[in-house]
Amino acid sequence: MSGGRDLHSVQQARELIDQLRRENSYKREHISQCANDLIRYCQDYQRDDYLIAGFATDKLNPYRPKNNFQCQLL
Repeated sequence: MSGGRDLHSVQQARELIDQLRRENSYKREHISQCANDLIRYCQDYQRDDYLIAGFATDKLNPYRPKNNFQCQLL
């Protein structure tokens, strides 16, 4: 019984080592560079962001309240 368990443990260890090797091969970036890239991206596309700039007209806003719907409490 313990032989099967040992084989299972060896297989798990091999899978873990393979995963760690894959993760080790990833290209890493400095967080400061990533933060600067993100800031630059947000600034470049700020004018196209409806959450910041808003909608040109109310008709373009898909979240506008519908005029024909009224909530009434009875």
